[in-house]
Amino acid sequence: MLADALEYPSRGAPTVGVAGLVVAIAVGCRYVVEFVPSIVAVLPGAATALALAVLVGYLSRVLVDEDRAPPRLEVGQSALSGIRSLGIAAVFLAGPVALLLTTASSFAEAGAGGSGEIPAAFLVSSTATLFLFLACAYALPAAAAAATKTGSVRAAFDRERVVPALVRLPYVTAWTTGFALLGVGLVPISIAIRSGDVAGLLAALFGAYLVLAGSRVVATGYRRATTAGTTTPIDA
Repeated sequence: MLADALEYPSRGAPTVGVAGLVVAIAVGCRYVVEFVPSIVAVLPGAATALALAVLVGYLSRVLVDEDRAPPRLEVGQSALSGIRSLGIAAVFLAGPVALLLTTASSFAEAGAGGSGEIPAAFLVSSTATLFLFLACAYALPAAAAAATKTGSVRAAFDRERVVPALVRLPYVTAWTTGFALLGVGLVPISIAIRSGDVAGLLAALFGAYLVLAGSRVVATGYRRATTAGTTTPIDA
């Protein structure tokens, strides 16, 4: 599974296109920061949002792709898939993010009680928020894959389509590996956002490679978990 994923980005030219999207997002973010609070910031902001939608949509297509090589990067189709997947992600992560902001705000207002100690209530609530976020993030790829495969947002919230994959070992293993690759991929992507030279371009290419590899791992695990008769539940 991992070996196939690491080879996957090198099997097609779309990897360069994904790197180009990362560069577009990086450049857009820099210009947005530079122009805010001017109304001019709307232009690079819109371009950045479009590039992000195309990138997310393409990765969503990778989640359901069964070919050895990455699918063609079609901007229109990927943008629509990206908007759908971003909407699903917003619903899945709205709760954890809202809880996190509420917890942080309450801690900031109360302070540390003047003693320099962190309140136990904050530790409990922050830990609960972390587990809730991870649970939602765990289910998100399966939900996005279901929606992309059917072309319907409703499929992302269909328990019969999403939940069975979540309790299968291939998905658990794939999500853990893919999450690690995506996490590492954010490092060069952050470098690309901060750097506008050759190093930034190379970082964008490496980040695109890791993001594609991580998505491929999750795609393989999801496909195996949803193939009838080939996998068993974790507690079997």
